[in-house]
Amino acid sequence: LIRMFFWLYVGQFTFWMEHMAIPMLFPLLMQQKGFKAAEIGSLWAVFPLGALILFPIIGTLSDRTRTKWGRRRPWDLLTTPIWFIGLLALPFVPDQNYMLAFSCMILVGFAGAGSNVLTGFYNDVVPPELLGRFNAGMRMMGSIGGILVNLVALRLFDMAPIAVFVGLACVGFIGEMLMLFNVKEGEYAAPPPYVSILKTVGEFLKEGFANRYIIFLWLTMGMTALGGPVMGIYFNNFITNEETGLGFTATQLGYMGAIGTTLSMFLILPAGSFVDRFGPKKVWMLGGTCVGAANLLMYFFAKDMVSVTILYTIYATVNILMIATLLPVMYSFIPKDKFGQLTGSNQIVTRVLQIFGALAMGALISFSGEDFRIAFLFGGVAYLLSPIFMLLMLKQPWPYGDLKTTMHPDGNRGRKKKETR
Repeated sequence: LIRMFFWLYVGQFTFWMEHMAIPMLFPLLMQQKGFKAAEIGSLWAVFPLGALILFPIIGTLSDRTRTKWGRRRPWDLLTTPIWFIGLLALPFVPDQNYMLAFSCMILVGFAGAGSNVLTGFYNDVVPPELLGRFNAGMRMMGSIGGILVNLVALRLFDMAPIAVFVGLACVGFIGEMLMLFNVKEGEYAAPPPYVSILKTVGEFLKEGFANRYIIFLWLTMGMTALGGPVMGIYFNNFITNEETGLGFTATQLGYMGAIGTTLSMFLILPAGSFVDRFGPKKVWMLGGTCVGAANLLMYFFAKDMVSVTILYTIYATVNILMIATLLPVMYSFIPKDKFGQLTGSNQIVTRVLQIFGALAMGALISFSGEDFRIAFLFGGVAYLLSPIFMLLMLKQPWPYGDLKTTMHPDGNRGRKKKETR
């Protein structure tokens, strides 16, 4: 178990360092290349297309895959080198060459869809009673990587943007490949009997979209995708844009981000233990409310370095509740034996909302005269809707018969109560 966790955390340290850095550096890189806010938003919207189109196929097939490498790993091993090539090429795109930047993002987005099977991979290999703490530890590794990005990568980015971007892509690729080669999956029961493609598609649509339980669950999670581009993309433009933003340097942005990331790192393990004990249901609703409120505070009060630093620190602190709970929500409300198929359905809804969010915010910013502050209002409303959709989901009947989830929605405490009945 210790060896497995070591390699999982090695992979996640590098993966999350890259995962946190690329959304932060991508808009800065594109801004240097002369792209406007709407163009940056539309380019970033390409990224989710891969998961929207390709992952539903990969997720469904991974449920049925049986190889000596397991059922999830082969798909990530196949696609990881492709997104790596796309990231390597992106910094070398000529200024204002939209089509070439678009092509690179297609490679990154479509191949990156394979990495989404990792959520099912963790669900298969990590003991269920440890999933909350494992997820917290994984995010803590990401936070350490995020600190390095904020204090080192952003500081160097002003001087050598291409070298920083390429270096982070290489680190992410090497770490993920080491994890995949060193963590082995266990034995699985025989896959379900083969059915025709037409029947498989019908089952995918029926079970993934045609009941109110799953629709409200997808909306619960999807609101974070709708509001996510605020802090993922446009916050950085708001901070660094000299004409309509605050005009900070990338180094100043890095220092501020490091403060929030450091606070988050110290809170993630207690948050993971809290999720294991009390369950993701309550923690998710609390987190959605707090993050939504933090976005609205940013809209009204972010005016200078002091106010932005304070508000960003508040946001980073409460956002740890969402970070610690995202995967446990999936493990608590999606049946394990249909995890790949249903997370494929989830990716369709999530990516559609992510694309819409990125495009809508870009359009709103352009309409308001490149005022990036308007994005905080959009994101705040989106996050506040998430707890409402979860409450609506909890009122619906379970539509998947005798199939079980890995975690209990009320955590180990809820699982023990159920076992004593």
